[in-house]
Amino acid sequence: RLERLQRVVTKLQMESGICEEQLNQADTLLQADVRLLAAGKAPQKAAEVERDLDKADAMIRLLFNDVQSLKDGRHPQGEQMYRRVYRLHERLVSIRTEYNLRLKSGAPVTAVTTVSVASGQRRPEPDEAPLRYLQDLLAWVEENQRRVATAEWGADLPTVETHLGAHRGLHRAIEEFRTKVERARADEGGCDMGGGDGRGVLPGSPTVSPQNSSKSRLRHLESLHGFVSAATKELLWLSEREEEEVAFDWSHHNPAMAAKKESYS
Repeated sequence: RLERLQRVVTKLQMESGICEEQLNQADTLLQADVRLLAAGKAPQKAAEVERDLDKADAMIRLLFNDVQSLKDGRHPQGEQMYRRVYRLHERLVSIRTEYNLRLKSGAPVTAVTTVSVASGQRRPEPDEAPLRYLQDLLAWVEENQRRVATAEWGADLPTVETHLGAHRGLHRAIEEFRTKVERARADEGGCDMGGGDGRGVLPGSPTVSPQNSSKSRLRHLESLHGFVSAATKELLWLSEREEEEVAFDWSHHNPAMAAKKESYS
């Protein structure tokens, strides 16, 4: 059993290293394309970035399953491996968020403004860059609201553990999203983008909705994880008792039969 678990540790160490390289490659390509956008050029590596992120996502899901087998087997490196995979997942969420906001949707506002000032060109009109940035933020909100609403729960401990770890990373990204919204509201304050009624295009409700949904899902996942963990322990206990009963010598010649009867009584 220990040899089997140690092979899982070795596998985790190797594959988490490969996953980290995959994320490094995706981040390098992403930053290169962000620089192209800042220079007013079209991105070149968007498809490769998305493909690398999808590969890393699939690999991390499998790594979480391996981590759960270590924790179930009470391996001393189980918690260490869990933290390692969890950090990989947090980085995946961070890179994917930046990809969605800065590359998939176009050039960031800050880059457009910096290039314009440096080259002596006019600054973007009030209804150009800030409005585009607000639209990007709203698209991000809608995408993550959909992800929270359609996410699965899991029917056993490994899958529940996987979904819980994945959602913790997503929830942190949603919480950190508030600073981007505040910056967008500051941009919005300098111009009328609300169709003339002064209300703006980014009210609080679109950002509150995914936050509340994410908090609710996180709370339910933690509750589900606690229940499934306890149920799994009970099932393991039952399985151990069953093995004892099946292996027991039930013949009358067994000297332990009297003790067995006493135990049953």
